Order: sequence, then structure tokens, then C-alpha cells
Amino acid sequence: MRTRLRADGNRYFLDNLQYNCEQLSSDLFFSSIEISNECWQDIVERRCNQDPYSNNGTIIFPMFHFMLLYNSQQSDDQLFHLILFQNHCVSDGISGLILIHEFLTLATISNSLEISEPLNTEILPLLGPLIPRPFGLFYHIIASIGKQIFKREIRQLAHPRIPVESIPLNNCQSTRFTVQRYKMKFLFASSSSNLYSKLHPQCRLHGVTLNGPLMGCLLLAIHHCFPLVNNTRLKPFGIGTQFNMRSRLPQSPLTPSSVGFYVGTGEVKLKRSLSIQSTQFWSLAHYCMTDTQNQLKRHGVPLTMNIFGDVLGNEREFDEVRQLFPEGRQSEFGFSNIGKYPFSCKYNVGEVQLQGIHVVNNMSVYRTSTNIFITCADNKQLDFAMAHDMESDEMAQDFLDYYLRLIEICADSERCKSETTIDELLKMME
Repeated sequence: MRTRLRADGNRYFLDNLQYNCEQLSSDLFFSSIEISNECWQDIVERRCNQDPYSNNGTIIFPMFHFMLLYNSQQSDDQLFHLILFQNHCVSDGISGLILIHEFLTLATISNSLEISEPLNTEILPLLGPLIPRPFGLFYHIIASIGKQIFKREIRQLAHPRIPVESIPLNNCQSTRFTVQRYKMKFLFASSSSNLYSKLHPQCRLHGVTLNGPLMGCLLLAIHHCFPLVNNTRLKPFGIGTQFNMRSRLPQSPLTPSSVGFYVGTGEVKLKRSLSIQSTQFWSLAHYCMTDTQNQLKRHGVPLTMNIFGDVLGNEREFDEVRQLFPEGRQSEFGFSNIGKYPFSCKYNVGEVQLQGIHVVNNMSVYRTSTNIFITCADNKQLDFAMAHDMESDEMAQDFLDYYLRLIEICADSERCKSETTIDELLKMME
């Protein structure tokens, strides 16, 4: 984990460093902080909005930093917070879960001298070259059409459905990148402790994956909190969806435990508007599941990623597209159901136990206006994190609260039945 990202002109290098107390302080990689009045959420937001560059914009350092927050006034059995800050090159959600598991394993094992470091020193290539280009000889024609659609959609962001207020960060070092960084605000929340155990049987009963009701409730929360003129129908609204690329590139050197930024992004959008009055909620959940699965089909995902990779690889074209981003916003809403923590939550024979886990991504330069990440640890509550630049803090809090309450209701088999309509579900919220 002793790594840093170094910029040299237009090239980037990953340096692996040796521990040397004279040259490197251990505080660069790990710190412990006693807190009393300040909450951990404020510490995370402040740290994530700091300037990531040092040495005149040539080094983003460090790649990983663990922070332990504790309160010595509490009894020994009280909770403590372990926070992992990651460089943007490895902040894909799954990488954080892998590193936290490795850290807790090494920190609680009796003899760690024989265990090698958890991070591979092999530097894997960027995702773009690993993704096969679909459509053969017709790729360039189809990609050209896709770029025009992409630019048209970006222009529409000048009039967002969700009101935003961008706060410039002006205390950053000057770098060769002529872009403005913006502050992102964070909200964190957790559901009731048994939500997962209630929602999972509901999904099995109605033949949908967990992503279906989570996405459906998100669309309904947007519909309620940011209504359109015609509020009797649920109108299509594009939501960016991230997915794990480790399992989608079988010919690549990626493994389930590879640490890096290995995600793809697609847009999920209802094909038509739905009647609030007559559409059953679980039908909406099924539409959301089907649309997500269709977006993740082989030809849909690589085409989207190849088009964006082509833009990033052409400096002139990227500069042209970058100027279209309204204050750096690439899209209006992003959603990622990261899923359950893929390891046992008990360490050192249960003396240390992971109770919950939040994942958040701060994209302060080229960013999505609002991003929601959902995780789950040990089949208990769902943990939510939202990064946003909404117009007011109250608006953001009301939206997240409404979203969580919707999910709690749809997980209740006595209240949200197969025949329950969207209108009936929304009236339960009144």
C-alpha cells in the first residue's frame, strides 16, 4: 500500500515506495484521531474536498490512507470508525472493500510477519484497451453517431431537473489542468437493522433482483421531490449505473481481488412513461431490473465505454467535449448498488466486527451532480452514501430521507403487496 501517483507531462507513473522513517512518515498511510465534538461525516467531507495534489501538481499522494476515529470517553465496547481514503485511480467501491478486508485481517492477526502485503505491485493497463470493440468495420460509424448523441445530452444538463449550486474550491495548487474543482457535499444514512432480511424475500417473491426496488424507489423519490408539470405519470429519467468490470473481461489479467478503478458506466432509463395511478410498484421494479440487465449486455456496455475512451484518448476532442460540461457536470444522477461486503464481517474470532460500511466518491472536477452508493454488511441494514451539489442542504436531506422511507415500506410484505400501485405506495408516505 506504499504507493503514490506521479504525473510527468502527459504520463502517469505508479511509484512503490520502501518504508524509510527519514523519508516517509507513517502518518502518510495511517493516522488515528480522537474525536469528541466533531462527527466522522464532517471529517470525511472536509478531507475529500482537500487538494489531492502536491509538489506543484506533479504528485497525487498517497494512494491509500487509513484513518481510525475513536472517542476515549466511551467504553471499550463502543463503536469506532475506520475510514479509507483512496486516490481516484482506485476508487471504484469494490477496491475499497478488498483493502478494508486486507487491513482488518492484518491488523487483528496474531502474527502478520509471514504475510505479504495485500496489494499486487503489478500495474495493470487502463480499461479502455482491454475492451474489445464491437460491430467490426462498422464501429467507427456507430461510434461517431454515439458521440453526437453524447454531446447533445451534455448540452441538456444546462437546465437540470434537480436544482444545483456549484461551490468552487479556490485553495488548490495550480496544475497543468485548466479546470475548476468544486466542493461536493456528503450525506450518510443507514436503514433499519433488518431491512436486508425483509427486502430479500420480497424480491424473491416478485422475481426481481435487489436492484429493481432500489432503482424503482429512487425514480419515485425523484418524481416526488423534483416534480414535473404533469405529475400523474412517471416520466423517463436517465440514471448512470456503475458495474464491476472484473468479471466482464475474461481475457484480461483482472481478478476478483484486483485493486484499481475497474468499473463501467451505462445509463438506465425507462423506455416510456408509466401511470402513477395504475402501475403496480413491483412492475416498476421489474422494468428497472430488465432495463439494467439490457444495459449491461455485451454490445451495449463496450460501445459506451469505447466511445468515452476514444474521447479521453484524443486531447483535442476531449478539450472540445470538456467545454460542454456545465460547471464540470457530466450527468445529473448516478446510482450504484455495490452489493454486500464479500467477506466475513468478523475478525480476530469476533472481537472486531464490521457493523456497517459506507462508500462515497468525490468527483469534484468532472462529476455527476448527485451520486448514491448502497452497500450492505453481514446481511443487516443497507448503508447509503450520497455525494451531491444540490441547491440546499435541506433539499438533499429531505430527498435522501424520503428515499430511505420508500425502501422501508416496499420491504414490508404487509404494506407493499403484489397488487400495490405506485399511487398507493406514495400515499403511504403522506
